[in-house]
Amino acid sequence: MHNENIVSSRSYRLTSPGKFEEVVLQHTVKNNQVVVRPSMASICHADIRYYSGQRRKEALDKKLPMALFHEGIGLVQGSKNLSFDDGERVVIVPNIPLRRLISDDEHSPEKQKARDNYLPDSLFLGSGYDGIGQQYMVLPKENVVPVPANIPDEIAVLAELTSVSLNAISNVSGFLGRGKVAVFGDGPVGYLTAATLHHIYGIPKNNLIVFGTTDERLDYFDFATTYIVQNFNFRKEEDIVAVFECTGGPFSKNAINQAIDLIEPQGKITLMGVSEEYVPLNTRDVLEKGLSIYGSSRSTEEEFKTLMKAFQDQEFQHTLRKLIPEENEIITTAIDLKKAMDTTIKRKDLKKTFLSFEWD
Repeated sequence: MHNENIVSSRSYRLTSPGKFEEVVLQHTVKNNQVVVRPSMASICHADIRYYSGQRRKEALDKKLPMALFHEGIGLVQGSKNLSFDDGERVVIVPNIPLRRLISDDEHSPEKQKARDNYLPDSLFLGSGYDGIGQQYMVLPKENVVPVPANIPDEIAVLAELTSVSLNAISNVSGFLGRGKVAVFGDGPVGYLTAATLHHIYGIPKNNLIVFGTTDERLDYFDFATTYIVQNFNFRKEEDIVAVFECTGGPFSKNAINQAIDLIEPQGKITLMGVSEEYVPLNTRDVLEKGLSIYGSSRSTEEEFKTLMKAFQDQEFQHTLRKLIPEENEIITTAIDLKKAMDTTIKRKDLKKTFLSFEWD
């Protein structure tokens, strides 16, 4: 596998849209770092955008080649000056502030002006920095969080995407008890945001509204009140004090402006959906209503730690299981990975695609 300081790692790198190549990467193990062998990953829509070439050309030129995937778990295979046990199961935290990769004498301690997930020098797995699609990873100790024994792999692998929802909700958590909460989006991000609002923040079904585009997807949300977005009069609903926009892409424009119509004066709107294009806003009503609009992206290890406690709840696990596929995609070659990505692009249901890596 590796000697005392160097790890050789097989990697499935995306070299151009639609093309993976297997290469061997060399990683140096420094003090307070952990060697992790990825065992399972979940495909995110961000991975699909890279694979299918939906990112802007300048972004693709800058970030490729790289190993994809930032949602995953693995097994510890050694650490330097740390107390992790070999074989210990961990969830991988993909956001890596640059200070964790340099030595103490290189790092000038300054007062941090933003959380780690908003620092401009932070690296992110599978986004310009090699991600989980490799045999071994060398990660700072803060970027691995132990998984309790009573959380199955297929639940633990959902931690990253759920952590993004948890981070977004925490920005407005003190406001949630003042009225109803709405979520726009019936995809995995919308589902996990609504699930987190219900299971962690205790928002009951009658106060939790989800807007989507298909009955088939909205049927998953049995813990929320659901509406087809095309059939709803957004100016007549009352008592909505917080909204989470989880649509992204070309649907962001409609969702954000419908949220502005929907929400009460001085309400809080959190934007979570990613769009490659600028989105026009109804600024007149934003001003007249005195609305606050938050941008929320990614998360920190603190959200993962919180979820490793919350995920032990059996009712929460029951809700999460609706996203779990009937079987995982077994990945032994770059060809397997390409097939899994192509299959995922064609999927229309709400379930995630899980990759089980078999490196030997």
